[in-house]
Amino acid sequence: MTVLVEARGLVKRFRSGSLLRGRAETRALDGVSLEIREGEVLALIGESGSGKTTLGKVLLRLTTLDEGTVRFAGDDIFALDRRQLRVKRRDFQMVFQNQRANLHPKMTVQQMLDESLRLHRPDLDAEGRAARITELLERVGLAARAAQRPASLSGGERRRVGLARILATRPRLIVADEPTSGLDAAIKLQIIELLRTLKDEKLTYLLISHDLGLVRRIADRVLVMLSGRIIEEVPADRLGGPQHHPYTGRLMRAAHLLDDREKVTGREPQANAGDGGCVYAADCPVARERGIQARCRAERPPFVELAAGHRVACFASEAGVAEPGQEDA
Repeated sequence: MTVLVEARGLVKRFRSGSLLRGRAETRALDGVSLEIREGEVLALIGESGSGKTTLGKVLLRLTTLDEGTVRFAGDDIFALDRRQLRVKRRDFQMVFQNQRANLHPKMTVQQMLDESLRLHRPDLDAEGRAARITELLERVGLAARAAQRPASLSGGERRRVGLARILATRPRLIVADEPTSGLDAAIKLQIIELLRTLKDEKLTYLLISHDLGLVRRIADRVLVMLSGRIIEEVPADRLGGPQHHPYTGRLMRAAHLLDDREKVTGREPQANAGDGGCVYAADCPVARERGIQARCRAERPPFVELAAGHRVACFASEAGVAEPGQEDA
């Protein structure tokens, strides 16, 4: 399968505080490397604050990068000038969690889609744009809402308008940030079915989500993030299987105990993790059990392959990683 996106050694730092009180630095991305293959759905999971949204924005050059490279279809996107980037943006788009902020309050759905087509499809005349708008609205189930403004739309309908605007550009990659958060069960199922339909049309996705039910339904591959690092890569059909990184095992237990609620919360990300040690070392029951906490705190664990396509960054994997059912000590 062709690699569409290749990221290597991504580092993104955020600084807080003042000169008088001192400045603190947090690595939102701490040496992240990944590949996204054309036509696949790659899911990114982890608790709030783990760096998922920052990673999505960096991959689309929606925020700056301190270190590393991002290549889209072979092109280094951080080396593009403004004109080149504007052209390239037709190929990659982001579905934001808060769609209300990304929809013009005084424009109808039809007007917003027409604006997107004027910008990204200059080859279409007025008649061609009208036909494309009709096609897009039917595709996302909003044919009857073309004359409505955002204020009169439900949360699920606003998400679908956002998807329609993105599809208007005919992108090769969509980064979807929490596409089902804040929706009731019925609307969530509609969005899931729409995403599955679009997956069948060979779109490439990076799916950022707390919703493990959604991830299992439509993802091909899953990356697990914690404190700015990717700590596990696993095929979606092995998610919840007998072996995982201890942190992923905790996520699996939490998702079950929380009865499919949307957010899995827990420890705050460690600031200034730097290059030393595992970011989960202080809270890892497996490291405590096996007496390897000192090593885990001091050394950054390399990835170890457990099975085809399944890797974990964990020293405990040398003796078998934790099972999802294991209780925290």
